[in-house]
Amino acid sequence: MLKIGKWLAVISLVFLLIGTIAYFYAQDDMIEILDPKTTNLVELSPNSSQSVELERMGLYVALRIEGENTLPELKLINNSGKEIDGREAAWYDFDRTGLDGSIYQTVMVFENTKNEEYILYNEGETTLWLIDETSNQIEIMSDSGFIAITCGFCMGIPLAILALITLVIGWRKGANNQKISISDELYIDKERGKIKIVKNIQNIPDPFMENNDLSARETESIENEDTFWEDWDNQK
Repeated sequence: MLKIGKWLAVISLVFLLIGTIAYFYAQDDMIEILDPKTTNLVELSPNSSQSVELERMGLYVALRIEGENTLPELKLINNSGKEIDGREAAWYDFDRTGLDGSIYQTVMVFENTKNEEYILYNEGETTLWLIDETSNQIEIMSDSGFIAITCGFCMGIPLAILALITLVIGWRKGANNQKISISDELYIDKERGKIKIVKNIQNIPDPFMENNDLSARETESIENEDTFWEDWDNQK
């Protein structure tokens, strides 16, 4: 078990190392994909509007730079002149960081739109960006660096946990098979879950002794015993 655990630990370390290296190499590429200044559908200055083509089943996110004005203050109008309702940002609509270090905060999300042209109005006093979140996520997941990161951590972490469990089990089994001395003439031999008390240290067999050696010792012990009784008879 210990050998298996060590091999699992080495393999998990290799996967985690691959994931870590891939993360540092792919980090800039992923930030660039998520940067609203480089991958936006529309960039609107304050109090302006622009037409935009949206697709069905898409996920479109409106963002503003954090700290300026994070109120929605926008409208999305379809060809019929109807305003499209979006939802406000939820806890899972994470902020994103641009290449220049700017932090963009989600102010409105539009889902399940139809395949048609819309007009987006920015009624706020700060710049508004609209991005296609679905396309961005697909581009990230198809990136080779992201694939390496996913494989590295998704394989490395479970293998590390499995290696730890295997090593603990192996160490416990090894500890249970050890002979424990509790005095000069008393030993406890734990083997396969059974406890055997040996009072005479000389009677503890050498673990490397072969069967022939054991037989020789037993024969020698019997001969010594016979010699003892013969000497005792002669003395009488």
